[in-house]
Amino acid sequence: MSKVVLTLALAASGLLAQAPTPGPLVRLYPVAVDANGQPVTDLTADDFKIVDQTKAETILAFHKPRNEPAAPHDVLEFSNRTSGVTPHTTVILFDMINLVDADRLENWKALDKAIPQLESGENIYFYVLNLEGVLIPIHAMGPRAADDKTWPAGVATAFDKVMKASSHARALQIGAEEQQKRTFKALEDLANTLAAFPGRRDILWVANGLTTVSDPKLTSCNGDWVECALYVPHLAVTLAKDGVAVDPYVLSGNVNADVNYNMDQMTLLTGGHFYSRQDVRTVVNQVTQGAVGGYSIFYDPGPDNWNNKWHRIHVTCERKGVKLQLRERYYALTDSRPPLERTKAVLMEALQSPTDLAEIGLRTKISLLADGKPGMHLDIRIDAADLLLREQGGKYSGAVYFLISDRSATAALGEPSVLDLHPELTAEQYKMVMKDGFPLTQDHPTSDAAREVRVIILDQNTNTVGSVTFPVK
Repeated sequence: MSKVVLTLALAASGLLAQAPTPGPLVRLYPVAVDANGQPVTDLTADDFKIVDQTKAETILAFHKPRNEPAAPHDVLEFSNRTSGVTPHTTVILFDMINLVDADRLENWKALDKAIPQLESGENIYFYVLNLEGVLIPIHAMGPRAADDKTWPAGVATAFDKVMKASSHARALQIGAEEQQKRTFKALEDLANTLAAFPGRRDILWVANGLTTVSDPKLTSCNGDWVECALYVPHLAVTLAKDGVAVDPYVLSGNVNADVNYNMDQMTLLTGGHFYSRQDVRTVVNQVTQGAVGGYSIFYDPGPDNWNNKWHRIHVTCERKGVKLQLRERYYALTDSRPPLERTKAVLMEALQSPTDLAEIGLRTKISLLADGKPGMHLDIRIDAADLLLREQGGKYSGAVYFLISDRSATAALGEPSVLDLHPELTAEQYKMVMKDGFPLTQDHPTSDAAREVRVIILDQNTNTVGSVTFPVK
C-alpha cells in the first residue's frame, strides 16, 4: 500500500492571504426515501440531476448519510463524532403568536400529554414563542442538555407555568408586520444556535398558519408570499447558511387552504416537511428519520448567479421509485466580502465556538513528545469523504487549512498555528484515504497557561469546518 505524502508549510496567520478564492457555493440537503417512506442511503452523485433556474449544474462535493458502527477509540484518542450514524438535532417550537386564540388551549393540552411520551429526549429541545414574540426555553439547547434522554418526563411543570403566564390576548400594538418580524426572528435565533450542532437540523414548528405582509417596495408581485412578503430573503439566507430545515406542524385546530399553502411554501423554502394532525411521537420519529436518508451536495452556480434575486432549483433522482425532500428555492444574496474575509469569518467562528464542529470528521490521538519536551505529539485522521478532492488526469487534489489553538478553559489563547495543505493523491492513495482517513502528524508545544488544545480543519473549497478539542493534562 503506497504512502500518502503531504507537503506542509508552517506559517503565521498571514498565510491566509494566499488562500484560493472559490466563489460562493450552493449547498443542498436532500432527503431520499422509497415508495414506503423508508430512507434510501446508497445513492451516488450520478443519481442526482440539478437545474438552477434553467442551467444544469455539476456537483462539486457529495456526502452520503453515515450509517455505520462507530469506530472504537484508543486510549487518549478524541473525536468530534461519537457515532457512525449521521447525527440529528430537533427543536420543537410551540408558536403561540401564530395560533389563533381558539386553538391555543387545545394545542397546549395535546403537547402537554404527548411530549412526556416521547421515546427519548436525546438531541431534542423545546421552546415556546409567547404572545409577545419572545422565545422561552423549556428544554434549552446546550452541551450538557444534548445527552439528556429523560427531560420529557418532567417537562409539564415548566411548560404549564409558561402557558399560564400567557393566558391573555396578544398585545394590540403587535400588528401583522410585527408579528411576522418576530416570528422570523425566533426561527433565525433558533437556527443560529442549531448551526453549531453536527448533522441534520430541524425546527418542528407547531403553528396554524403564518401571517405575512407584502413588501411595499415590490410594485409587481405574483402573490407568492415567499417572493412578496417582508423579511423573507433574510430568513431564507439565514436558514440556508445554518443548514436548518423548518417542518411546519399543524397539531390540531382549524386548517384551511391558506394555512396549507403557507405551510407548504415554508417547506419548499427550507427543505422541511409539512405534518398535519399526526401524533407527536410519530412526527418526531419521522423528522429524526430524515437524517438517515439525508445527503449533502455542493455545486458552483458561478459568480454571475449572485444577483439578489430568488432562484428556483429542480433536483431529480435518476433511480426509479426514489422521492426527494429538499428546498426548491433560495435567495441569491450578493456577498460583497472578498473570499478571504469569508474564510476568516468561518475560522473565527470555529475558534470561538463553545463546542466542536463536525462537518468534517476528525480523530486525534495524543502522546508525549520525545525527550520529555513540553507539549504533545498529534496523530490525526481526517474523514476524507468530507473533503472536496477534485479529480483531474487520474489524480485527486484538495486544499485545506489545519489550525492548532491552545485554549484556556473557555477561550483561545494567542495566535493559532496554521498549516496549509495541498494534497495531491494518486487513485490508489485516494482509495486508501477514503477508507482509512487522511493521515496527518504534528508535534505541538504547549504553554503553561493552556488547559486544552483545539484542532481545526477547514476545506478551502467549500468553507466547511471540523474541530476537536482535548485536554492538555
